[in-house]
Amino acid sequence: MSGKLALNGGARTVPEGTIKAWPPIDDLDRQMVLDSLKGTVHTFGPNCQALQEEFAAWNGNKHAITTNSGTAALHMCVAACDCGAGDQVIVTAYSWSSSATCILQHNSIPAFVDIDFDTVLMDVDKIEVAITPRTKAIIAVHLHGLPVNMHRVLEIARKHNLKAIEDACQSQGALFDGKKVGQWGDCAAFSLNQNKSLCGGEGGMFVTDDDTLNGKATQLWSFGETRTPVENRDYHAYALGWMYRNNDLAAAFARAQLKKLDHHRHALRWQSPGGLRTEAARVHELRLLSKGERRRRGTIHAVRPRRACRRRAQGC
Repeated sequence: MSGKLALNGGARTVPEGTIKAWPPIDDLDRQMVLDSLKGTVHTFGPNCQALQEEFAAWNGNKHAITTNSGTAALHMCVAACDCGAGDQVIVTAYSWSSSATCILQHNSIPAFVDIDFDTVLMDVDKIEVAITPRTKAIIAVHLHGLPVNMHRVLEIARKHNLKAIEDACQSQGALFDGKKVGQWGDCAAFSLNQNKSLCGGEGGMFVTDDDTLNGKATQLWSFGETRTPVENRDYHAYALGWMYRNNDLAAAFARAQLKKLDHHRHALRWQSPGGLRTEAARVHELRLLSKGERRRRGTIHAVRPRRACRRRAQGC
């Protein structure tokens, strides 16, 4: 290896073209997006409704609401769980900022819990120390595709009569003890941002099995109204609400990607992480994250497939 870094004009270690843009685009994406564009509804339209039904079926939830971001979906979780002014919500000390700002946005107070350094997930054994009489909910952040120990989170939440919210924005399809994230808590949020395994360009999903939580989230999602855009709206705002709805074009793209998501995840798991961890382990200066318990099965977050992946699996 040359002693001169590529940054300073030396030879490239990683050949040009090795790292690919995400997500892979094929004719299905193009056709579904073009069909949406040819349609007459470009706000919350038929692709949004279909995406909600298809994502709920894929993830195993009773309700799903498609939003314009994972951050919006997180705010809806906080609001649906009745966290209000002065209430405390427990959250990890290390995450994307939205895991904490969604709490502040609803006038509640984040109570930070330190991480388990091996996994960089919230240390579930430190949660109870952070609970006070003002604590209303726990946000379990499944970070970098790795799920939190939800058995322990739910045990603590039930013991102290708290709501359990899952921030699954980086972890579509991750499993804990054989069960998908987003199925464990009272409600959950997912992101459809470009760097997520399920991409809609931008967007998000709120999911729950609880009818009451779904109703409260829906009201915040659409201007505080009690009727959704597909119903006969009276345009009366009955509570403080935002405009968190997704649009038909982005939803069409997300639907196309959802049809290929399990294939993408399988191909990326086969192609990238094992070899990546093996090679990275040779770099003594790096400390690799641990999966922790065997019950965890993470998903791929922010890993780009190599050219070979595109040859071996169509659409990877």
